Amino acid sequence: MSQKRLRAGAAVLTMASATALAVGQTAPAQEARPRPSLNLYGTTGLIDMPSAQAQPDGQISISYSQFGETSRRNFNFQILPRLSGTLRYSTIKNWGQNDDNGVYDPTYDLYDRSFDLQLQILDEDYDGWVPSLALGFRDFLGTGVYSSEYLVASKTVAEDFTLTAGIGWGRLSGVNGFKNPFCELSSGFCDRENDFGEGGKVAFGTFFHGEESALFGGVEWRTPIENVTLKAEYSSDAYSREQKSPASTFERKSPFNFGAEYRWREGVTAGLYYMYGDTVGFNVSLSGNPNRPLAPQDLGTGPLPVNARAMDAPQGTDWATNPAARDALAEALAEVLKAEGMRLEQFKAEPGVVDVVITNLRFNEEPQAIGRTARVLSAGMPASVQTFRITMMEDDLVTTTIAIDRSDFESQVDRFGATLESWQTAVLEGALPSLGREAWVRDAYPSLDWNLVPAPYLVLLTPEDPIKLGVNIDLGFRLNLAPGLSATANISQPFINVPDDPGPSETNLPPVRSDQGRYYSGYDPKLTQLTADYLFKLNRDVYARATVGLIERMFGGVSGEILWKPVNQSWGLGAELNYVMQRDFDDPFGFGYYDYDVVMGLGSLYWETGFYGLETQLSAGRYLAGDWGGTVNVTRRFANGWAVGAYFTLTDVTSEDFGEGSFDKGVTLEIPFRWTVPFETKTNNSIGLTSVSRDGGANLMVSNRLYPIVRDYDRYHLKQSWGTFWQ
Repeated sequence: MSQKRLRAGAAVLTMASATALAVGQTAPAQEARPRPSLNLYGTTGLIDMPSAQAQPDGQISISYSQFGETSRRNFNFQILPRLSGTLRYSTIKNWGQNDDNGVYDPTYDLYDRSFDLQLQILDEDYDGWVPSLALGFRDFLGTGVYSSEYLVASKTVAEDFTLTAGIGWGRLSGVNGFKNPFCELSSGFCDRENDFGEGGKVAFGTFFHGEESALFGGVEWRTPIENVTLKAEYSSDAYSREQKSPASTFERKSPFNFGAEYRWREGVTAGLYYMYGDTVGFNVSLSGNPNRPLAPQDLGTGPLPVNARAMDAPQGTDWATNPAARDALAEALAEVLKAEGMRLEQFKAEPGVVDVVITNLRFNEEPQAIGRTARVLSAGMPASVQTFRITMMEDDLVTTTIAIDRSDFESQVDRFGATLESWQTAVLEGALPSLGREAWVRDAYPSLDWNLVPAPYLVLLTPEDPIKLGVNIDLGFRLNLAPGLSATANISQPFINVPDDPGPSETNLPPVRSDQGRYYSGYDPKLTQLTADYLFKLNRDVYARATVGLIERMFGGVSGEILWKPVNQSWGLGAELNYVMQRDFDDPFGFGYYDYDVVMGLGSLYWETGFYGLETQLSAGRYLAGDWGGTVNVTRRFANGWAVGAYFTLTDVTSEDFGEGSFDKGVTLEIPFRWTVPFETKTNNSIGLTSVSRDGGANLMVSNRLYPIVRDYDRYHLKQSWGTFWQ
């Protein structure tokens, strides 16, 4: 069974492994500057206030903070060197609110989502007087509970002290405020509305608005005691709303906060604070960087040596016209490649050229598999062979052919600049659908693959249950019938923390996702997928897929897709069309309970921007609930397989019909298991940080969409990780 089909099930195990290894990770021997600390909002800052410093590029941090009746779960990502984003889920107990009957409930607990952005305008001049300067927008996509904007400056003095001062609007203007300077430009800036209803909309009309602004600031001291930092701050947040309910036990008595933090190794920090003269708080954060793996390099065997052909090596070509000799050579080659972590799928030989089609089963970076294959060919092919043509296959789909001149390869090995030279001399082109009838083909059909794995799942950001961990036992089968043609079945057995049936959802749309909880409830085994799939190429640049059956947990039907993605082009076009019916939640083969069917599909533009690994996908069409609209997906991909992305979907569904959140959006995180373990593996796991399941903008969950299969084999992605070619 494909590893990609199992990545979601192992996501939590990957995060657990990363955390465990982070504890034992020592910091780099010489770091120019200590990594800035995080505040209780999960952003770079003091205690409750922000600072103008930025995390290292690509840094990912998760944190949990609590004081009084407020707790926050934060996910922070340094999107670009100057831009960071934070996704937050907060719980505020005893918030107080009218219930559905209009009766005020003082013990009502608020569960709130919010999203922040911070842009660093200036970098600090550590040798001069110029501070770092940042502009921040807090909770600009939430319900307005934490809505605020700020301009903040930070300066490191005497190496160990960092001073921070800023001006805030919104919630950050509640203490000792003064007239908002922007009111001088327009009286409209003096009006601010912080109640954004269901949230999810950018509150452009509130930016830098309000009658008052206020100042905040503080100091951070990295003490002589190793890994211990002390902080003190003056907060401009009055916390008025948190104290409104009669049931509230939090009382803000002072604008000053004090705290101490201990950084236990590089990735783990814990802090203890005295907050607002009333209560004690704490913060725990885990942090890592895709550019700094937790695990050392592969501890396995090194690559085969490359020995140049002797000048007097036999140049005979009779072997190329002898079918028995070619087959024997292919069988021997398959055994050697298997030991190296590759599977030989096809082999074709001519006097001066050999073509091989391989599946990389081991290496996280594809160029490493290409380089290892070239070494095997160099050691085993007759001296008459001058060109190696290596075609990569993924999920039985041929993708890219890399042509390598043998003489160049032999002269470049172990030479300074070999990585650049080998990239410049390699020739890339889209793979042909087949090597032809005369090619040797692995005798592999029919064959059956199966896998039995524990499948932890993490449910985040749901009302009244913000974090929920459960475990299923997943059994998967894949019957390979011919190249690209397979039948797949997946069965999931609920095991730990199994939810009860929540009953039908309240929605103004077809419950294509809002009833999702019903499909996960109960201890009966779930048939989550039963499909026949055919993946194939029409020519060098065009891929296609056809799927029929029980496509996902909630829908069954027919799905077709086509993708045009030339290897040497940074963009591609795709189209998908589906006819699906909603499955019964209590009958694996039933379709009668909902009696709902829909024709839906999307056209997509894929673009690799070449800017800090940012990739975009723009899609438009019809979604599962019959609504029309589009999706924007932006992902930053790192050469080692890490990826952090964000998406949103806008359709003709109104925010009122959509419900909480106003429109579909979320954050995705892909973690290569290789980043956490000292051996090579291709397993790549994913976690989704999404809002509650809603019906507007819902898409079909197809397990083998084409672009994720072929993406890593184009010129841009291969170049990113070509440094592994000689490893």
